Amino acid sequence: MSATRTIIVEDEPLFRQLILSLLAGDPEIDVVAEASTGEDAIGLAERLQPEVVLMDIELGGGMSGIEAGFAIKFARPSTGIVVLSSHVNKQLIVNSGGWSYLLKRNVRDISSVTRAIRGASWGMLVIDPQITEMLNPRANTALVKLTVDQLRLLERVAHGMSDMAIAEEMAMAEPDISRQLVEICQVLQIKLDNRVDTRVAVVKAYLDQTRGF
Repeated sequence: MSATRTIIVEDEPLFRQLILSLLAGDPEIDVVAEASTGEDAIGLAERLQPEVVLMDIELGGGMSGIEAGFAIKFARPSTGIVVLSSHVNKQLIVNSGGWSYLLKRNVRDISSVTRAIRGASWGMLVIDPQITEMLNPRANTALVKLTVDQLRLLERVAHGMSDMAIAEEMAMAEPDISRQLVEICQVLQIKLDNRVDTRVAVVKAYLDQTRGF
């Protein structure tokens, strides 16, 4: 498996260097460029065509990271976007169309960063574990109909865990995970088609029907 071609977009030099140094030891991540502005990020993405852009959305100066992210996705929809932020923007998480979302304070946990980057390259939606811990099902939504195990499965899917890792942690067979996800889709009344990955669909529905931030 080839390394995931990634661009880092962060306007704080020290924090950008921290990310670069943490990712340098991972052979599965290939940082092909770095940028400090949204405009530079768009230009680099157009020229280098990375699989993933790790994007600080609170860029100083002109274009925001959100604007740059949408421009990059518009030009090349297959590009995965992993948001870096100091705070939680639920509207962006739910309405971005499948961007992954990490909190800056947890970046030192490099496993969560690499998992998000790899997941984004596969079209997955990965959410910071600290965010999912804040979530509670809203009253009168379909989430309250899910079992405890189904909610636990949803959380782990949102964290970007592989089927193998989920199966090991939850002591279940890998084929059962796909079956459970289909059942969750039925409970949440999610209409599936070939254009939307099941994992992305259930995580977006989970976020949309929760409260807590």
